Amino acid sequence: MKLTLPEQVDAILSKLRSAIRRYVLLRGLAVLLTTLVLVFWVTLFVDFLWFKSTKLELPQAARLAIIIAGLSLIVVVLFQTVIWQLLVQLKRRALALLLEKHFPELNDRLITAVETAEQIASSKERKEQNALPELTRVMLAKTLQEASQITESLDIKEVFNPRPIKKAAIFAGIAILSIAATAAASPQTFSHWSKAYVNLSQDYWDHLNGLNAYLLAQPGDRVRQFEDRLCKHAAGADLTIIVETKDGKQTPDSVYLSYRSVTGARIPPTKMSPAGEGKFRYTIGNLVDDIEFHITGGDFTTSRPYQVITVPEPSLKSLTVQCNYPDYTNWNSPGIGEETSYLLTASQLTIPIESELLLISRTTKPITEANISGRDFELKIKKDAQTGICSGLCKFIDERGVTIKQVHLADTNLALIDETGYIISIPFFITQRYQIKPDTKLDVFPNIPIHKNESLRIYLEDTDGIINLEPARLQIHGIEDESPEVHTRLTGIGKSITRKAFLPMIGEVRDDYGLAELHFEYRLNQEKEHQSLPLERQPQGEQVYIMQGTESAPKPRFDVLPLELKLDDILYVSLVASDNDNLNGPHITRGETSRLKIVSDEELLSNLHQDELNLRKRFEQLIEELTRSRDDLANANTKAEKPADDDSESSLSENRQLVAESTQRTLNTVRKDKVDTDAIRAAFEDLREEMVNNRLDTPQVRRRLDNNIIEPLTRIIAEDFATAEEHLRLLDYAFRENSTPQFTAAQCITDIDLLLTNLRQVLLEMRKLENFQEVIELLKAIIDDEKDLRKKTEDERKKKLIDLLN
Repeated sequence: MKLTLPEQVDAILSKLRSAIRRYVLLRGLAVLLTTLVLVFWVTLFVDFLWFKSTKLELPQAARLAIIIAGLSLIVVVLFQTVIWQLLVQLKRRALALLLEKHFPELNDRLITAVETAEQIASSKERKEQNALPELTRVMLAKTLQEASQITESLDIKEVFNPRPIKKAAIFAGIAILSIAATAAASPQTFSHWSKAYVNLSQDYWDHLNGLNAYLLAQPGDRVRQFEDRLCKHAAGADLTIIVETKDGKQTPDSVYLSYRSVTGARIPPTKMSPAGEGKFRYTIGNLVDDIEFHITGGDFTTSRPYQVITVPEPSLKSLTVQCNYPDYTNWNSPGIGEETSYLLTASQLTIPIESELLLISRTTKPITEANISGRDFELKIKKDAQTGICSGLCKFIDERGVTIKQVHLADTNLALIDETGYIISIPFFITQRYQIKPDTKLDVFPNIPIHKNESLRIYLEDTDGIINLEPARLQIHGIEDESPEVHTRLTGIGKSITRKAFLPMIGEVRDDYGLAELHFEYRLNQEKEHQSLPLERQPQGEQVYIMQGTESAPKPRFDVLPLELKLDDILYVSLVASDNDNLNGPHITRGETSRLKIVSDEELLSNLHQDELNLRKRFEQLIEELTRSRDDLANANTKAEKPADDDSESSLSENRQLVAESTQRTLNTVRKDKVDTDAIRAAFEDLREEMVNNRLDTPQVRRRLDNNIIEPLTRIIAEDFATAEEHLRLLDYAFRENSTPQFTAAQCITDIDLLLTNLRQVLLEMRKLENFQEVIELLKAIIDDEKDLRKKTEDERKKKLIDLLN
């Protein structure tokens, strides 16, 4: 009899194996489905709790971590409940033991049949099968037959515990039911979950409220938008944050702002102030540190912070001026006037009017736009970020700020803003001749006309969009070409002149940029129109024209003789100067006008005699005053040298004090008389000059004045007065210092005596000259009497002729 596993046993074992695998698969799928739904609800619940507590979407990193954790859980569940269970090998012996455990009636027959079949499965065992005792073989065969018969009636369902699979099925059903209910009641939940955990969207909650933030920058409340939640702000300036409601969203009742700085300082949520419909406002004063801030309102909170980075304002690093002065100033030539190019060290610029100037500004940061405003213009220079091309637009405005004309600034050779953005070139033309009006036919020009007193305000905008809050200021003062300054006067001429006189003039004429012409201007009293007479030596663009009476600067003279004037005519004479200003000029200045009366030679000589007589009287008074001082010093010295009855120390001290006081008085008198003597000498020189200029001088008169009065007085002042003053000064110093004098009072008296002797000698010459003048006066009187007699004779003849006719 052949010992093999019956087909019925093998079939029941195979059926059990399939049932086990099916059981495992169904239970595993149910657990897996439950796990999937559980992950769905857990992730949704976590997202909901986070949003309710923070009003924010879960961070992408957190959502990604949750998804990874959920997927990991699902993979573990799938492996543990399905894959791993299905991979387990279900051997016949294990299956037989399982049946033996659940069906006691098998009484180990099934396991015996399975083990016997496995033992004889090998060829060696099949060979040994024939070696078994007959009884053993019969018993084994009987067992296999009984096992086969029993297995036909077994129900393998009793092997399985239905509770685990039912439980898993229940949970899976509940999970499916929850998903179905959610799909029916709130289908957007799946879309929300998909955006959050599948697409990992940044904003996936459907907020009722939505807010955007931007900045207001000064000057002018400029709107500064954030780029990728980042914006730059001028360090030290006030930061104004504006929050507005997004389109289609509801405006929350209140909005809160919280921020922290890079230094770690944190500001708790602060309520923002309403700033109009749908807008809120908050200002941080003098912001110097970078900050990050969040805004919260209603169900909205910023998921990412807004960042504000503080950067320095753009400013002017240096300012260079290149000038093109008017041609008539000649300042464009090297070494004349001011430099044509120089660096400004102050905020003021002084320049001749009608000059062209180019302001070259070097900035601390690259510049994209510059706005320059003045009294009646606004200039905007802008550099295109894409092409790098600069354009300039100048608006001219009236006193009300209304634009009257717009002009484009054009100059192909001038880069208003250079390639680097660090250099700005602004061309101006300072003038008082050019004014922009609405009907001015001008569309393009290279230079901006500005007034002679202009205050420029310069605003700079850098590549960060920052504008300097306080503008750079520059005061420009245009220097008008002033009229020439004429400081001249007639010299050697009095108020009366003869018909043959010439009028010398001394002094100087000045002009800022050079003189063009000088001429005498004259008229008679009965005339209205002035006549002109050019000077022989004309200025050649000189800034200073000097008339000193030297060979290099001779005195110009106005000759009266060619005018053929009459006695008692009044002549008005002045010097007129004009400059080289060919733009706003020329400017003309008249010097002092001299009024001169034409008199006869005799009358003028008489006037000069009277002047000389007055000088002589002054000279006599001077000598008398000096004589009294000399006598005062001599008397004091005599008292001091005379032996006294009382030779006590107090008496000697009184005498010494008496001489000291007299010495001081005499020194003061000598100093004063020295000055007066020099004035008298100068007055005699003027008398001589007046005689010469009126052509009344003779060699004899000049010789007498020069040799007998002027030269002696000059020598006396330089020698005698100087010696007497020096000796008296030393004596006075010795008295004040109570030291031994170098010169005695007696020596000083001798000096004064010599001085008086020489002065009296000059006085004697003055009196001789007076006698000579008296002769002239006598001749003048005779001539006057002769004129009167001739007039009376003519009157008498006329009377007799009238009588004869009657």
